[in-house]
Amino acid sequence: MRIAICDDEAVCRDQVISVARAYAEAHPERNVSFTAFEWTEDLLAAAGKIGGFDVYILDIVMQRDLNGIQLGQKLREAGYDGKIIYLTSSEEYAIDSFKVKAFHYIMKPIEQTVLFSVLDEAYDAISVQKNRSIIVKTKQNSVKLQFDSILYAVLTKRAIVYHLVGGKTVECTTLRTTFTEAVSPLLEDSRFVLCGAGMVANMHHITMVESDALVFRDKHRAYLGKKACQEIRAAWNDFWFNGEGSR
Repeated sequence: MRIAICDDEAVCRDQVISVARAYAEAHPERNVSFTAFEWTEDLLAAAGKIGGFDVYILDIVMQRDLNGIQLGQKLREAGYDGKIIYLTSSEEYAIDSFKVKAFHYIMKPIEQTVLFSVLDEAYDAISVQKNRSIIVKTKQNSVKLQFDSILYAVLTKRAIVYHLVGGKTVECTTLRTTFTEAVSPLLEDSRFVLCGAGMVANMHHITMVESDALVFRDKHRAYLGKKACQEIRAAWNDFWFNGEGSR
């Protein structure tokens, strides 16, 4: 579990680092790593290099560049789906934190037991999300695809082609049912959206919805009609800012 910490006050930042280090030592099996940032722009740059962190522990009131809410919005706009945990000494920002579907909101001063409990919840949620999969029968064998690895699946003639992170594709055998029935395990997961009658896309991997195409994190484009893109844009915005994007 990769954790990013951002607070422009050294004392508070060091306190969170201390708790994160204690958490990592208490759970060696979880492979916890953390990186601390003073500047929000440095965090955004680091997230861009690794494809995002699993958890973001952010101070809300930061004076040097972006505040925590603005940083959260930047992360969501970039398509990063990590769990956002906000730290603050004032309750007045609680409503604002819901704009980016924050995973949790913790009052300062930070208590180790409280942050430990929230990190446990985050780890469990991430684990469930990463472990979901679908079995795809191909001409050679059956392949288990993690939901996280799927960019989108599209109906091609009488088969479904799964486009995966990294550029690989997996094609199923000839369908003996409808497309919707075949991809129903994906559609039961809030990350996936039906795009017309023959495509389903993973909104966690979408970074932009253009007028006629979906753009994914690896810059891959899937071209669709303008009407379909309008509908998907609404679902994608709702997913990140009013839906399940941070759960």
